[in-house]
Amino acid sequence: MNKTWVLGIALTVVGAAPPQPVPRTPEAQAKLDKYLAGRVAGAPERCLKGYKTHDPIGIDDGTMLFRDGPRTWRNELTAGHRCDEFGLNRMLVTENKNIQLCSGDTTWIVDTKSGEGVGTCILGPFVPYTRP
Repeated sequence: MNKTWVLGIALTVVGAAPPQPVPRTPEAQAKLDKYLAGRVAGAPERCLKGYKTHDPIGIDDGTMLFRDGPRTWRNELTAGHRCDEFGLNRMLVTENKNIQLCSGDTTWIVDTKSGEGVGTCILGPFVPYTRP
């Protein structure tokens, strides 16, 4: 067998491996567990209507939650574009042309006191969590 061909297959298999989850602090994991307790994950959705995205909850620099009545939507932000400045006195700002947020959309984190932009992140798929 041609060595180049074997190397190509090996690189393809390695490149196809799913990304490893970013470690979460015990505090962030406890916060996530609190919001998702008793809920079951549904199929991921690409977009979420804008009215469902008010008051996002920052779990850590890679995870946001959005609450919509009985559902909680989990969004794992795209690696390399994480909201490391999201939290107290910070606001999520979007360029909401379609009145919805979608996977791949860029969002900005703005300091509510100064009005300055402090970070950006790119949204991932929205996973609904509901009570069974």
